[in-house]
Amino acid sequence: MTTNGMEQAGSKGLWGLEEKLSSLLEPVTPGPEFVDALRLKLTQSPSVILETGKKKVIWMVAAAGMVTGALLVWLLHRKRDND
Repeated sequence: MTTNGMEQAGSKGLWGLEEKLSSLLEPVTPGPEFVDALRLKLTQSPSVILETGKKKVIWMVAAAGMVTGALLVWLLHRKRDND
């Protein structure tokens, strides 16, 4: 029976990837400015900006579709009356 990558990850660390990265990379201690900025971003609620431009486009597409549909119905009724 074969094993998938998740089962092998526990025993070999994704086929030795963890060991390779540990030998190639050295841990870095982040600077206090970075830590403070990150803490601030994580603890404050983000400001939400709503984009209104997309709503206008949706309304314009919907209106164009309705006008096109009404024109098509009018043309079909006109053609039927002429036959």
